[in-house]
Amino acid sequence: MDRMRPGMMRLSIRMRLTLWNASVLALVLGTFAFAGWVTLTNTLRQRTDASVRESARVVAGAIRAERAAAQARGDVEEVRGATEQAVLRELRVGDLEVFIADEDAQLMAARQPGPARTSINAADDAILLPMAVRTLLRDIVQTRAGEIADERQVALGTIRMRGVEWRAGVTRLAPMAQDPGEPPLLVTALHSLEDDRLLLRAVRNTLSLAIPLALLASVLAGYALARRSLAPLDAITTRAASITAANLDDRLPIVNPHDELGRLAHIVNGLLGRVGDAFRTQRQFVADASHELRTPIAIIRGEADVTLRRSNRDEAEYREALQVIQQESVRLSRIVDDLFLLARVDAGSPIGEHREVVIAELVGTAARSVRSLAESRGVSLTLSETAAAHGVRVPGDSMLLHRLMLNLLDNALKHAPPSSTVRVRVDATDDVACIDVEDEGPGVPPALHDRVFERFVHGASPHAGEVGGHGGGAGLGLAIAQAIAQAHGGQVTLRPPTDRAHGAGFRVSLPRT
Repeated sequence: MDRMRPGMMRLSIRMRLTLWNASVLALVLGTFAFAGWVTLTNTLRQRTDASVRESARVVAGAIRAERAAAQARGDVEEVRGATEQAVLRELRVGDLEVFIADEDAQLMAARQPGPARTSINAADDAILLPMAVRTLLRDIVQTRAGEIADERQVALGTIRMRGVEWRAGVTRLAPMAQDPGEPPLLVTALHSLEDDRLLLRAVRNTLSLAIPLALLASVLAGYALARRSLAPLDAITTRAASITAANLDDRLPIVNPHDELGRLAHIVNGLLGRVGDAFRTQRQFVADASHELRTPIAIIRGEADVTLRRSNRDEAEYREALQVIQQESVRLSRIVDDLFLLARVDAGSPIGEHREVVIAELVGTAARSVRSLAESRGVSLTLSETAAAHGVRVPGDSMLLHRLMLNLLDNALKHAPPSSTVRVRVDATDDVACIDVEDEGPGVPPALHDRVFERFVHGASPHAGEVGGHGGGAGLGLAIAQAIAQAHGGQVTLRPPTDRAHGAGFRVSLPRT
């Protein structure tokens, strides 16, 4: 099969389907023809054997009955063989030839199709007895006498006479007890095989003509059916070849949505849709990243140009310029790190090292890290833990989970007005650990509800920040938090605050150990 595969692969699918269909049909028809031929041949042979066997028995039985009746009447035969001739005239076996001779094949009473012939003397009988019949009888007497001990047993054979093959049945008629001097007779019934040969030839000719015609019709019909069935595939191939990055919105035609090709086209259309969305997202991502990177780079370059343009500047001016460059470099480094983390998540690469982390301790550490920032902005930060969350552990990387919490807390502090409160609550169920972060700020605008976790999405902030980032940040805070949560098998969801009409609330759900 491996040797044939390269050649088969060069053929089209419709040709392969047509050839396979024709091959299977040829095998089926060939097997059927062979089995039918063998069955018909055996049936004809069995029918012929049964005919000559039964005819020989009937003739032998009739001769014995006629002899017994003649002896009972006291009649005496004037001519030897008269009884046998009388039996043959009575039986009139239509398509059979019957010969009666003694074991030396010298005396014969014969009946052939047409008027019955009566033997006159032994010499005439010997002449009338065909040579093929005499040879058959002599062979049976010499080698197979045990097969015809009496008229109930029949020996079968095949001879050729008058240019035609005959099936012969031979039985032995022993003399009667009342007439022990009577010689044993051999009764031979012959059936011509010419009709069977003609029938078999007609069947062979019919099969020789019908099978090639059936194969030809199968090839033509199979090719037409394969071509019609695969026509949608050609249309799909042509349309797919024409789709490029410039027309990703094009879709493959679906002729029949319920067959295999229709389902394939539907799946490919879905794939094209996802590829198009990913392509647009990637293109937007590159554009947004370029925009975000351009700002700090422009500031750094501007500060350097201004500093170098003037020949005489004091130390304070140089220090101020370097501080601006350092701040923008830090911002630039953070954007690059965020983009690198998101790229690793998109590529499906493992991030971090998963170990068991006590979720309450992790949240407490993150809250202490931003407490000074909250105090500087006049915002209260409260942390609560339910009894169900006590000691709950989650599998994950502590550094990444810590960064997730810092991003959420930083986002809440950026949007919380002065004298307001940011609430952090840790809870757990049988399957997940939950962390809720709520603020009392303006909340997420309705237009951004579906896009709040997308990259470079900015929202209104009383501190000129953005949803999901730091003041003056790149809008990657919530996107990175969602990416970290998903990398740990969880997610971050937007939910309304529990006890106020304003503000934003985010819930982190992580599977627990």
